[in-house]
Amino acid sequence: MSPPTHFSAEQLGRIKADVLHKYDKEAAKPLSVVIMGQTGAGKSSLLNVLFGADLPTGDIRPVTKAPEAIHLAGKSGHSLTFWDMPGIGESVGADVDYMAMYREKLIGCDVVIWALHSDNRSTTYEASCLRRLLDGTEGAALANKLTFVMTKVDILTPPSWIFALHRDGGVFAPGARLADKLAAKALHYEEVFVRPWAHALVSTTYNPGGFALGDDRLSYDDYTIRYRGYVSAEVCQNYQRRYPAEAEVFGRLRDNHRVLACSALFRFNLAQLMVAVVNKLGPGATARFRRLLGEAERLAEVPVDTMRGLGNFLIWDGARKLLDLSDPTLPPKL
Repeated sequence: MSPPTHFSAEQLGRIKADVLHKYDKEAAKPLSVVIMGQTGAGKSSLLNVLFGADLPTGDIRPVTKAPEAIHLAGKSGHSLTFWDMPGIGESVGADVDYMAMYREKLIGCDVVIWALHSDNRSTTYEASCLRRLLDGTEGAALANKLTFVMTKVDILTPPSWIFALHRDGGVFAPGARLADKLAAKALHYEEVFVRPWAHALVSTTYNPGGFALGDDRLSYDDYTIRYRGYVSAEVCQNYQRRYPAEAEVFGRLRDNHRVLACSALFRFNLAQLMVAVVNKLGPGATARFRRLLGEAERLAEVPVDTMRGLGNFLIWDGARKLLDLSDPTLPPKL
């Protein structure tokens, strides 16, 4: 029997109801996020500041020994689960067990953030762990889940940070020399951790409407734009020159493969990280993540009192203290 060439109003109604049911079911699923990376990279600290968690952190010894889940309730009643993972590099024996846990979470979670310590010059071991995780037939799909973040950039030198004051709070931004250093370091990490998977990468972003470019590597529908391949800085610039009206779209596609420099301590680039994560999600998962994206702007704000406590310089002329930002006797306004 040949299939029908048209549908009755009743059939169309059932199809529409089925599609809406499937979308609602997808949107109601719990969204899971996992943070991976080397021990001491600041994974727990990043989770704490991004999602308002209260995980223990330590500067001397690893604190997280097993996957730890944080459950939050979204505005519409769905649940959000965030996984804090033990750091690799603690010991060879521990890493054997950790790799199995990492792969399980890499497969099962919607979003995977890989934290790279900004002051680590030896990347060989961490890169080899990543290759082991992505080895196999599922490697391509898993590689596209990863968002790489360069953490603890507040400890890099020269420490020329700018605090832009606004009333009782402000935001941190790197000075010119430090900004150049962060950019160079991020590109180095991108070469080590992202470029090797260029053959498997697909970059995605939302379609703002009206996107209609003909290109073998580009595909799109009413909701999503995809680029098949690695969107390097050079690829992005070339497309932006050819299609200046779509420069913002290609900038977002580039963000899929960019290594973001972040600081949990200074709350630097956390909003950009949240946007980059949402940018990778499908429509259903994006709906589940919308609560966090809507609150992203608050992530950058640092109260003046907190900022004072972050100062690590005490100016002393041999007889008296000239400046100490953490001094509570300083006037409330700078």
